[in-house]
Amino acid sequence: MLIAFLSISVFACQEKTNAEQLAIEELEKNIDNDPSTEHAQELVKKYDEYISTHPDDLENNPSYLYRAAALLYRMNRFTGAANKLQLSLLQYPESETTPMAAVFLGDIYREQMKNEATAVTAYQALIKAYPDSESAKKAFEKIPAGTPDLESRLQALGASIYNDSLNRIDYRIANSFISSSELYALILRNDESSPEVLYKAAEVARSVRSFNKALMLYERINEQYPGHEKSAQSLFMRAFTLDSDLHQVDKARELYQQFIDKYPEDDFVDDAQVLLDNLGKDDEEIIEAITKGQQDADENKQKQDKSQPELKEQATE
Repeated sequence: MLIAFLSISVFACQEKTNAEQLAIEELEKNIDNDPSTEHAQELVKKYDEYISTHPDDLENNPSYLYRAAALLYRMNRFTGAANKLQLSLLQYPESETTPMAAVFLGDIYREQMKNEATAVTAYQALIKAYPDSESAKKAFEKIPAGTPDLESRLQALGASIYNDSLNRIDYRIANSFISSSELYALILRNDESSPEVLYKAAEVARSVRSFNKALMLYERINEQYPGHEKSAQSLFMRAFTLDSDLHQVDKARELYQQFIDKYPEDDFVDDAQVLLDNLGKDDEEIIEAITKGQQDADENKQKQDKSQPELKEQATE
């Protein structure tokens, strides 16, 4: 009886999935016949709904994200299109659409966002990750002759963030470095240097006060590279950013404790404990707490020093 019930449930779910796919196919036909903004928006919404309710559909979801990006691009919503492509690269890296998504993303950065550095990063990372793909051949033709290799370019970009002549950060270069680093790790997620690249990007994001971007990059390291040495530092920095920069005390408390429990031997455990103990306090309260702690320690030491002669006398007797 149970087996029969489960079979019926599975069949019903499959029927619903098929019906949703058919509805999408109908909307796609409507777009072919009438490529209006209204129909395009409706179809993008349907793609989003399907992906949300069927996150494990590895066959259809990457294609739906790519098509959604194409529709958004056609509506001049370039940032939205780029976000769809990045989501596809992040969640479905093994899909056959991944190389196409990477070159499309590079084109958006070059042609619409006017960010040549990030576009070239997308092309070079694609060639390195999928050297035999048709998309890699297209990407190769888009890279200017004499362009340095990917790693050298990224290093040079990072080194030029601080403008010595102006004595300040060049925010345009900083943002290019962050987006380039993010694409590097998205397309080359299995590269051994990707965790380090993401961590440097997160540090730059904090330095230009893009705190939410920094949090997202630190979290990506925790999720994708839990065994890497940067994972512990990333978890600590998530807590510290929430604490000192965004003043989200409850979330910071949770992550400080998680860091202490997960990495009890880490060099930053003592710092995390002090920060955890003083969460929500202003500078004056923290100084007062530290002073009191030092006074208590001094008093305990004095008591121990006084008790030492008595112990010696007892031992002599």
